Amino acid sequence: MSPRPPATERLDRGELLSTALAIADADGLDAVTLRRVAAVWNVTPMALYWHFNSKDALLDALVERILGEMELTADSEPDLPTVMAALLRVLRAHPALAEIAPLRFMRTDAGIDLAERVIGLLRAEGHSPVAAAQLSIFLLNALIGLVIRQPGETAVADPALRESLLNAKRARLKSLSPQDYPHLTETADFFLGLPDEQEYYQRGLTMLLDGVRLT
Repeated sequence: MSPRPPATERLDRGELLSTALAIADADGLDAVTLRRVAAVWNVTPMALYWHFNSKDALLDALVERILGEMELTADSEPDLPTVMAALLRVLRAHPALAEIAPLRFMRTDAGIDLAERVIGLLRAEGHSPVAAAQLSIFLLNALIGLVIRQPGETAVADPALRESLLNAKRARLKSLSPQDYPHLTETADFFLGLPDEQEYYQRGLTMLLDGVRLT
């Protein structure tokens, strides 16, 4: 029988990233460590160093991975709404990674390519180089804000803490007088969760795209 190849040769980078991404999606970013990923594969953390020499490198690779999930047609140049909608879909799918995306965006090839595409689309609409660069930042941060600041305390990883915060908010809003706060009491439920996620994200995306159009 041939000797078993070293762990560094047995481990596939893409499969390791899939494991790390599943951990992030299920348990949040703090749970993503080289030790945790190695444990899933029954190897030592050192075995992962061939692919990721630190947690920092692993997080960069995860951001690149989710950007690579954007579904864009290769045979035609998508417009800005299409690109932004595709980016929003991957951020919604992986909210734990959304918050660190701005820091690591330009540290990945996928992020560089996406930034070039978005700035180019903004320039084609008539924005100056400075305006296009700034608007690309505003758009990214706003999309992330839609995801991680979604009503319902969804950005809080601890389920017990999330429920406690949500209950306190619910109690506060429900205690308001309809005479003194007619509009807040009428819309209170919308601050506690999303009865229609699609409507929420579509309205947010429409508002952002309307805001970058030249008048």
